[in-house]
Amino acid sequence: PPAPAFSDVDQYVVLAESFHNLRCSKKITVVACRDWNDCLRFAGPFLGKQRPVGVTIPTGTVIYLATPYIYGTLDVGGVLRHELSHATLNQNRTLLSVWRLLKQPWFSEGVAGVTAGMGITAPGHHLVAVPAVDFLAKARREELWPSFDTVQQKDWRFSYTAWEFFWVRQIQLGGKEAFLKFESACTSEPEKCRAGFANIYGMDLRHAVEAYQDDLRSGRFVPVDRTASGP
Repeated sequence: PPAPAFSDVDQYVVLAESFHNLRCSKKITVVACRDWNDCLRFAGPFLGKQRPVGVTIPTGTVIYLATPYIYGTLDVGGVLRHELSHATLNQNRTLLSVWRLLKQPWFSEGVAGVTAGMGITAPGHHLVAVPAVDFLAKARREELWPSFDTVQQKDWRFSYTAWEFFWVRQIQLGGKEAFLKFESACTSEPEKCRAGFANIYGMDLRHAVEAYQDDLRSGRFVPVDRTASGP
């Protein structure tokens, strides 16, 4: 049976539009795949070697969800908000920009993670992100820069969480206006995304990640555990 969150798709679209200060001018179709064979059949060209719980095609008009995963303990609303963030950006960019931004997951997936966290997680369910307490323990032991320095990740779920909380903190420090300015520049010219970070935030990406990790280790920045929520 459909999860209750599917009835909230329109609200999630409005949420994504508000966060990105953009409009989705085209209809978005959400496809709940029966199994992985369906996902591979319809979304295979957009998946590469990954097996995510959801994928948005480059036009931003169709979202495929891996039903076997999202009908477990994964929060369907969070997955939908994440993918609708991608859809909103995709509808406002060229296809070339969409493909090029795949090489900047620290931005695109991190920002989508921020959007995913802008809602109530269903009781007994969790977001794709690692629980904050587990993320914090690992982030205090291991360097975060490798998650930002390469496209391929050894632990995608941990990296997704690192990217999400990086942008939560960055928006808190720099404000929404600066974020939207960077988002516009980054999505317009993804190949200049890393170099352009310093133009907006006054320091290069590596130093920003190091400052982020210092704040995690010192307790100056404490991530919110988004897996814990009420009814």
